[in-house]
Amino acid sequence: MRHRYHTLLLLCAAAALVLAGCDQSSQKASPENANRYIITQNSSASGDASTGSFSDANTVNVPDTVDYYMQGYTVNKEYTWTVNGTSPGSADFPVVPSSDQTYEWDSRNGEFITVVYGPGDPIATTSGMSASTNSIKVNASNDDINAETIDVSAAVTDSISGQIGRFGAFSTLTSLAASSGIADVLSQEGPSFTLFAPSTAAFAADIDGDDEAEQAGAIGGTPTQAVDDDEDTDSSVRAKLLKYHVVQGDSLTASDLPVTRETVLGPEVTVNGDKVSQANIPATNGVIHKRDAALLPPTALVDFTDRTVPDTTVMQDSTLTVDGSYFPPTGGYIVLHEGTAGGPIVGNSEYIEGPGITNEVEVPLDKDYSSRSSVTLVAMPHDDNGNETFEPGSDSAYQLNGSPVTDEAVIDVESTD
Repeated sequence: MRHRYHTLLLLCAAAALVLAGCDQSSQKASPENANRYIITQNSSASGDASTGSFSDANTVNVPDTVDYYMQGYTVNKEYTWTVNGTSPGSADFPVVPSSDQTYEWDSRNGEFITVVYGPGDPIATTSGMSASTNSIKVNASNDDINAETIDVSAAVTDSISGQIGRFGAFSTLTSLAASSGIADVLSQEGPSFTLFAPSTAAFAADIDGDDEAEQAGAIGGTPTQAVDDDEDTDSSVRAKLLKYHVVQGDSLTASDLPVTRETVLGPEVTVNGDKVSQANIPATNGVIHKRDAALLPPTALVDFTDRTVPDTTVMQDSTLTVDGSYFPPTGGYIVLHEGTAGGPIVGNSEYIEGPGITNEVEVPLDKDYSSRSSVTLVAMPHDDNGNETFEPGSDSAYQLNGSPVTDEAVIDVESTD
């Protein structure tokens, strides 16, 4: 029993000595490590800025929003922060005019500094590939702690494809571009591109309003990526819709809007600034403008792929399924021609409303192919003259770059006898 009391007394004495050696009036109880400076990376909107390091420069890929913060944990020390050699209180010390946070503020008797990197931010100045290196430093004159410094370099290092892949707001666009081959186009470093990039919300939204310029968003569904082995990946409805969002040869900034330019698809597009929610996102091969609405081509598009079918599905009045289509606001029909685009009409769909995507379009056949081993059919979108009833002599074929919009499919017929 004596040994137990003896041990307890020694522990109490040691604790008293520790408490006597600490000046509780000048130290914060929480958080811990009161006599330290900490500069670290707090968050990255896109997730690819490197973590805080005090020996090597951190590269922030503009337009990341990365918060670097310093925390001083001891109340009675006179902290001094500098950003690029400029101290708080100076007229040149950067602030965030659009944020509740300035670069310096007090909290819980501790003192903090935040540096935010983003498009238009005064500290994240870049020009093309040149980088701006920014130094953040904390020190105090009345302690023996070494000053802590972190250098952060803001740079544009990604192509357009890389940039859109870094933002959750472009997740749908990134997926569609990768699967359609458009990502490869937007990765090219030779040309200069402008991408009017619909957000994921824009792809998901319902089309609202009769005026194309007033529509709230989307293309009405997921466009098909239905191509045969002998067709180019970027010949699909999906790829062509995305091409209508790309201008090649110009890096157009917000100051250029409204603007009318020829697209990679071919037809011209007119873009106003009213649907642009984030402008001038930089890339190594051009510029990106985030839009809250998809751009809608003035012509129709169609996907129709080769297939093998039983003879019972190609009898007269049976239906064939056309993989996918897009129609502009006037809508129209998918018409099947036998052999070539100029061949006889052998079937047409019901009226399809526009604008938007319509997939798996059923087309009744006016001709019996059940005794054939194979037939080539050409799917061709036709316009509507306003009565929503297909009239071969009146409802003309949609055109793209001077030629009818078509996609042909070889239909191999298997006998079920």
